[in-house]
Formats: sequence, structure tokens, C-alpha cells
Amino acid sequence: MAALGVAGLLVSGAVVPGTAPAASAAPMWPVPEPYPVPTDPPERLADLPPGSEYVALGDSYSAGYGLPTPTRLPTNACAQSARDYPHRLAARFGFALTDVTCAGATSEDVTTRNQFAGVPPQIESLSPSTRLVTLTIGGNDADLFGTAASCLAISAQGPVFSGRDAPSCESSLVRDGEDQLRAKIQSRVALGVADTLAAVRRAAPNAVVVFLGYPAIFPDAEHTPATGCFRSALDLGTLAGSFPSDTFPFTDADVEYLHGVQEELDAVSASAADAAGVRFVDVLADTADHSACAAADERYVAGVSLTGTGDLRRIDLEAGALHPNGRGVAYLTDRVARAIGAPAG
Repeated sequence: MAALGVAGLLVSGAVVPGTAPAASAAPMWPVPEPYPVPTDPPERLADLPPGSEYVALGDSYSAGYGLPTPTRLPTNACAQSARDYPHRLAARFGFALTDVTCAGATSEDVTTRNQFAGVPPQIESLSPSTRLVTLTIGGNDADLFGTAASCLAISAQGPVFSGRDAPSCESSLVRDGEDQLRAKIQSRVALGVADTLAAVRRAAPNAVVVFLGYPAIFPDAEHTPATGCFRSALDLGTLAGSFPSDTFPFTDADVEYLHGVQEELDAVSASAADAAGVRFVDVLADTADHSACAAADERYVAGVSLTGTGDLRRIDLEAGALHPNGRGVAYLTDRVARAIGAPAG
């Protein structure tokens, strides 16, 4: 759960808050049910036979943030789930999985930085014997999830209730015609993603590397209903400390704006993958009709659920908000499976 203050509603929805315990990285295998690696997997790949060393890197979108069955690996604070797509892939093809995915991870946490005490940079899990690497990265470099968390609004026309009295997030982030968030994605984020992919290729020279993009959190114009997407996170019950669940409290302007930000990040990621010679699984356009705005039984991404006090002095964003739900993770698993089964090039 991510703690949000009404006076400053800016957190990373992918970060698990609190002080991380000092702990050594735990063994990555075996993992708990329900996705153990089978000795006789249901599917096989000619180039990646059962037992192939598979290392999963990345952030909350790879770690299954908000899903049940925690692995507590590589540390509790990573909020990694045994229902994430790496575990599902390992069970499907019989891979020997090392899953070091961690909520809140940035490019630096993959390549050079200890995200939590005792947990080495994720890239140290790679070696010449690694045969498959998957990752999602870039969203936290851009602070996409933290920005989205700061955009929760009172109504479809605003204002956002982050204490800034702004009609929308777009109005705060685009100043004098310059979009600060997109500018950061085109510069610092692009460089971080490119450096990460190059480092992964060097550390695992014999591996198939699959870079998975982010599914649509916000729909494009074609898949935005004529009445808009807004589902309020506040109602009369909020005064008693009860909040609606699976909401989508974003202004009409911010739905369009934040989808555009996702498009920018997607384009940067695709370019970096092409330059590094890795396989990019682009899922943004294909999931535009399965965003958190879609009908409940069509969503691949969970809406926003809050908890907090009735006086709104403290509001918490529940784990899994704006992240893939079970349906979404199953979809991502299938897309990555198709990518590793496809010929290179």
C-alpha cells in the first residue's frame, strides 16, 4: 500500500513504502505454489529446452505487484508474486527461473544500484549460462506511476485533489508549451533504458532478451467512451472512512494526456530495443481497449482503490492499483511466450 497525503499526493504506485529491512538476497528457487517449474512442462521450445536458465528482471509490472502468493524474494519489500508472468512462463516451459523482479525498480536498480539493503543490482543474476532474460523497465525512471497517483481528481473536469488546486495534471506538467514529463522521457529515461539493455546483452551474451512494454493504463481516444472514463474514488461512505473500489478518478484531459505519455515511453522503449538488438514486445496499442477505463470484465489493468481516514488527512493507494490484474498477467504471459517462440530478427 502506498501512503498518500492530501497535501502532497505524489507517490510511485510501483513502490512499496516503508523502511526496507536489511536482508541478504534469498535463494530464488524453489518458489511457492501455484506455479512450480514442472519436470515435464506442458509446452516445449526447441531453442529453450526444459531446464534452461531464465532470469527475470524489472519492476512491478514484471513482479506481479498487488497479486497474491508473495514469494518474499529477493526481499519482502519487492512485493513479488509467484503469480507474475515470469513464474507462469517457467511453469509453462520448464525453465529454471531466477526471479529478481522488484516493485519500484529503475534502470539503475537493474544495472548498478542496491535497491534495498543486501539486495544486489538485478543484473548480477545474469551470466553466460543464462539462456533467457525478460524485463520491464522505464516506468519508474519516468515516474509514470507516481505522476498518475498525483492526478487523482474530484470530477471529470477536476480539480486534482493533491493540494495544488490544479484543474488537471496536464496543466501542471505542461508549462509555457513545454511538456516536462515527455522531455524527461526523451532524454534521461531514453538513455537509462538504452544503457540497461546494452548492459543486459553484455552480461548475458548467450541469452534471448525480451523487453516487455507496458499495457495501456489509460485508453486512446478510440477506446475512450463518449461519456468519459471517470469513476470517482470518493462517495458518501468516504466520510466514514470507506472508499469505492476499482475506480478511475482522472479528468478527461488527463486520460488523454497520460495515454500520450505512455505512447512516448513506448516509442522510446521500442527504439532502445531496436538499437540493442533485443526483442521488444509492444502491447500498448493492443491493450487500449483493456485499460483501467474498460468494463470490469475486460480490464487487464486494475483501477484505483483507496483506503484512509474519513477526514481525508491520510489516504492510501492499495497495492495493485493501475497494475496488471490476473487477466492482464495471463495476457502478458502469452505475449512473451509468443515472442520467445518466434525466430530472432
